Amino acid sequence: MDRVGLAAALFAEGEAEQGATSAQEALDEAARVDSALVVSRLNTLLDAARPYKTAAVDEVRARAADLAAARPTAVAA
Repeated sequence: MDRVGLAAALFAEGEAEQGATSAQEALDEAARVDSALVVSRLNTLLDAARPYKTAAVDEVRARAADLAAARPTAVAA
């Protein structure tokens, strides 16, 4: 999940194109992991990408939202 965090950090620093490239690679890996932590990281990525309106970022947003929707959510104990 470090790669998802890196992509989110790139978006937060204003590096939208690098963030989108990094996010695509991270999403490939995140698709193989089924956990609530993945959902948390994907939501962080979605928040960081929110200000950008490019085709590459829109694609990242769509993939991340789809992956987050397909994952379990944390249950309060």
